[in-house]
Amino acid sequence: MVRKPARMYRKIEGQVYTRKEYMGGIPHCRVTQFDTGNVHMEYRFHYDLVAKEAAQIRDNSLEAARVAMVRVMERVASNNFHLKVRKYPHQILREHKMATGAGADRISDGMRLAFGKPVAHAVRANIGDVIFTLSFRSENLGDAKEAVRKASCKLPVPVKALFAEKANVIEGARAAPIAPVVTETKPAEAATPAGEAAPEEPAAGAAKKEPEAKGGAKKEAEAKAPAKKEDKKKK
Repeated sequence: MVRKPARMYRKIEGQVYTRKEYMGGIPHCRVTQFDTGNVHMEYRFHYDLVAKEAAQIRDNSLEAARVAMVRVMERVASNNFHLKVRKYPHQILREHKMATGAGADRISDGMRLAFGKPVAHAVRANIGDVIFTLSFRSENLGDAKEAVRKASCKLPVPVKALFAEKANVIEGARAAPIAPVVTETKPAEAATPAGEAAPEEPAAGAAKKEPEAKGGAKKEAEAKAPAKKEDKKKK
């Protein structure tokens, strides 16, 4: 089998082909890790690899660029860096394999505009899309620049490295965990039918009158009781 050159996959053509539930025989993604290094540390300096052209980047190119940066940073910075792959290769590339060798002259060209079989994954990157983000400490600035240069040679699309610096960041501090957002829910009020007024709540004065009225009835009953006893004695 003759493999077609990789540059044929670089150009963005046609619609996206990403629905894996409708296809079979898809090879596994070559990118093994999307977060490499120490993700629990605050970093002050960052490098972003940004695509300068719209193109498709295969998963093996992404993995080669990631490995090139990790090898440089692990040698000089140990575990004091964080490399994140910003794009996931959702696009499935198809290829129509052609037969070669003796006796295959008649079918060497293959069928024109054939649908093909899945052969690899790729990222559809537009102009200005961030592909990688490398975070590091101040003492590894020169080494990070070299790591980014080596990674750019592994990608099929021209890229530029954008340097960024965060203010008010303590290097080496542990990143604060994201607190969950808790919202208080109030019970829903009973809806009143249309055209009817809502029931009025009793006033504070009305609530105080009830015990007074009960107390007055008890006093009247006590006053009547001795009067009845006196009437019986007279009789």
